[in-house]
Amino acid sequence: MSSGWLVWVGLVFCLIVLAELARLNFLLYLAFKNEIKLPNLAHHRTGARGPRVTVIVPAKDEESHIERTAKSILDSEYADMDLILIDDRSSDRTGEIIRSVAKEDPRVRVMSVKDLPSGWTGKTHAMFHAAATTSSDILLFTDADAVLEKDVISKAVNFMVDRNLDMLSLLPGFTQRGFLENAVHLHLGLGLSSFYSLTDVNDATRESALASGCFIMIRREAYQAVGTWREFKEQVTEDIALSKAVKRNGLRLNVLRGENMVTTKPFESFSELAGFWKRTFYGGLEKNIPRMTRLCLNFLTLIVLFGIFVYSALVLASETSEMIHIALFVISCAGMAAVMISYGIVVKKEHGSALYGLSAPLGLFLGAWIAISTFLMVWTDQGIQWRGSVYK
Repeated sequence: MSSGWLVWVGLVFCLIVLAELARLNFLLYLAFKNEIKLPNLAHHRTGARGPRVTVIVPAKDEESHIERTAKSILDSEYADMDLILIDDRSSDRTGEIIRSVAKEDPRVRVMSVKDLPSGWTGKTHAMFHAAATTSSDILLFTDADAVLEKDVISKAVNFMVDRNLDMLSLLPGFTQRGFLENAVHLHLGLGLSSFYSLTDVNDATRESALASGCFIMIRREAYQAVGTWREFKEQVTEDIALSKAVKRNGLRLNVLRGENMVTTKPFESFSELAGFWKRTFYGGLEKNIPRMTRLCLNFLTLIVLFGIFVYSALVLASETSEMIHIALFVISCAGMAAVMISYGIVVKKEHGSALYGLSAPLGLFLGAWIAISTFLMVWTDQGIQWRGSVYK
């Protein structure tokens, strides 16, 4: 980049990006300021009898987590509740463990799935059959590696009743937070939120919808009205598909940050994190090329901003800089500060260290790689691989 027109192009680019970052950071501030928090609104009556709740947990090869998950649910203070644990074609000790849990608590029922019919994902098939065996007023679907605080079901039920909701989903935190959760995962979450902000998701007048499979609480009538899991049997992001159907049918949906009330295990590797987010983007953005392109451009734009920042800093250090280079450095520096500071605030909100804001450039590069990889999967129609199966 010479001191000529390319520098001016870079300066204009940085000004446009800085203005957009200022707008987005203001929206982020409003989102946090007006955030609905379950503990503050759900003044529940401990042990009070309410609608009957059935918790449904599909488990495939989850011997390391299923016992802890089941016991966290059974420790719930909610009075009228039962639990269905599903051994979904496991090849490890999952079935043995859940049968042992069932012997210790009469509220537990065990189901076993031996075969997966064509046209279904394993998870939707297991949840569909379990839901068909209960007549409870409220169904709660959760993952086999999720941990629930003892008061979260009570709070969630009362929140649903107080707000007359048809479906409530809580976005989970992590049982432990490490580099991947703090430096990379949240970048990808923010990338998805540019399409589905919680403000829009919780607005009944908007189409935006989102959910997390870690905690989906839905009234039986609403579950049946949207067609049950049969309607989403081929969806790799069945949680998001369900939430969109709830909104399409004029039903009321709320999605909140679960913070430490619902937690899941941390990612064991970057490969696992990348696989999770490729699946989320693939299904959540509905294999839509324009949306996938926008997602990639969001990441690439900030990477270009970072490149201009590094370039302008090197030029200033070379003692051959001109006033235009100083302006370029100041504007690009302000842009990177807007990225890093806001990211640090988001990490802190999720109970991590705000210093992870300094890792933002690395998170952007890794996020861009995941977004571009998912785009290519959609573009080439190769499908997404998940738990040993390929879905298109």
